[in-house]
Amino acid sequence: MSRKKIDDGLERRILALLELKYSQPQIVKISKKRWNQFENIKFSRQRPVTTPSTVSKVIQAIDVNDPPTQRSIAKSCHASQSAILRIIKQANFTLRKKRKVHKLTSSNAEKHRRPPPRFYRQLANNRYNNFITTDESWFYLDGTEGKRKVCYIKKSDPDYDRMILEQDSSRPQGFMVWAGISSYGETSLRFVKPGVKINSDYYINNILKPFFITGRSSLVFQQKEKEKKSPSRQRS
Repeated sequence: MSRKKIDDGLERRILALLELKYSQPQIVKISKKRWNQFENIKFSRQRPVTTPSTVSKVIQAIDVNDPPTQRSIAKSCHASQSAILRIIKQANFTLRKKRKVHKLTSSNAEKHRRPPPRFYRQLANNRYNNFITTDESWFYLDGTEGKRKVCYIKKSDPDYDRMILEQDSSRPQGFMVWAGISSYGETSLRFVKPGVKINSDYYINNILKPFFITGRSSLVFQQKEKEKKSPSRQRS
């Protein structure tokens, strides 16, 4: 069956549009709008059919705590990434970002259970205005230890435990920052030099004394109990 030959003028226009880097759908759209050509031509792309084995393989890959990327799943299933995304949506899964939390050890849990009634009595009758509470914290560049920061959860039966990214006691390289807060406001941040051995002498001479010299000397210092600091040498 011979093809219908198009007009020479229309052919020249199409070639000119091709030289201008127009795509085939754009050329058809322009031809329909300006020259009333290609009225019966429609461009459509049929979606690839996903087999039950492919769907099962995708669900098994994402229904874990640390799922692989969609690109790697598509490569292993010999399918497109859009097909993998469509399977995930049809299976009623959604992508969520994990929340970083510190791993709670048994000693930390026991310490949080012990109530401090003596400290509460000291804060009564507006005496809290004379107290300053301080603490220090470590900041790290990365603590995921190779675990993925995202996970998939099912909308109908969500497993929220997957969204928690626990960090072990072993930490990557970081730095320590000290700060405090009282009824007068917050203190300035004090950074501990990297590699310094933090003991009671360093803490008192380089953190506490400079603060009380330049700050309010009438405040009562209160901090969580630390094993490396001598309570008898703390200012109270």
